[in-house]
Amino acid sequence: MAKVNGVMMQYFHWYLPADGKLWDKTKVNAQELADAGITALWLPPAYKGAGGGLDVGYGVYDLYDLGEFDQKGSIRTKYGTRQEYLDAINSLHQAGIQVYADVVLNHRMGANGTEIAKAIPFPYNNRKTPKGNLREIQGYTLFNFPGRQGKYSQFEWHWWHFDAVDYDEYTKESGTVYLFEGKTFDDY
Repeated sequence: MAKVNGVMMQYFHWYLPADGKLWDKTKVNAQELADAGITALWLPPAYKGAGGGLDVGYGVYDLYDLGEFDQKGSIRTKYGTRQEYLDAINSLHQAGIQVYADVVLNHRMGANGTEIAKAIPFPYNNRKTPKGNLREIQGYTLFNFPGRQGKYSQFEWHWWHFDAVDYDEYTKESGTVYLFEGKTFDDY
């Protein structure tokens, strides 16, 4: 059996139109990509971002919404619907193309509400020296995904799931990172 040198293609860029057509385009072009020698495709984040149908996927809102629920102003993502995504993956596999999905696990944006918690303010560019004492803040940390209504997961995010936030609704202060009580920053 001959060893094959694979060719992976990044099949997205930041400035794609927000028309919801990437998954359909991917499905239609699968065989053409394979014929051109592409053996793997790197696809953009498929889940719902904070910007709904306009979000490129790095402003992570709901990892379980692949364009299926009416959240953040749209049902589809920037790239299409859940079914269109699955159809595109199936077409790529049928053409012999491996699929790599881009997933961001450490971002959350577009919270459904605020919560009150205690935190220590730090300058945005200095995580070693606090610029104040522990105090109450009102942070955008409640993610309860009302459009999904618990389908796939009933997990909700709350302030204690995060180490810090960069906004306090009380003060509306910018340039500050608020480290939650009982949490620490990495030491590097």
